[in-house]
Amino acid sequence: MLAPVAALTLSAVAFAYGGASVAPPPDPGPWKQLGRTVTSRPGKVAHFYRIATAPTALGVVAGSSSRKPIRLTWFANCEEQSGDGMTAQNQATVTRVHRIVVHPPVMSGATLCTVSVTIRVVGGKASAAVYAY
Repeated sequence: MLAPVAALTLSAVAFAYGGASVAPPPDPGPWKQLGRTVTSRPGKVAHFYRIATAPTALGVVAGSSSRKPIRLTWFANCEEQSGDGMTAQNQATVTRVHRIVVHPPVMSGATLCTVSVTIRVVGGKASAAVYAY
């Protein structure tokens, strides 16, 4: 029963790996990119998620050369002790031109955080990446 839902979701989302690179957040720290950079197709939404193990900080960065605004939505779920302990969920939508840098909160003692990201530029494309340390 889950397969049809997954197929429907994937058909509504367009993305490509690679393309433009996205520099890490400018804040000090040993930032490490989690997975590849994802680039949306012109006018389409790109959706991806990344998992960070025992992060201290998270950063989601999006960029576009278009003069049109990037719409970035993120959702972060952090948990302690592999789901047996506390969890914290946060989300936000940010719209800006050229570059967006956001820092989803990380609860103290988090052993695992999942960050889900969508990006879109109407009539243009954007690239995004998730960083952690």
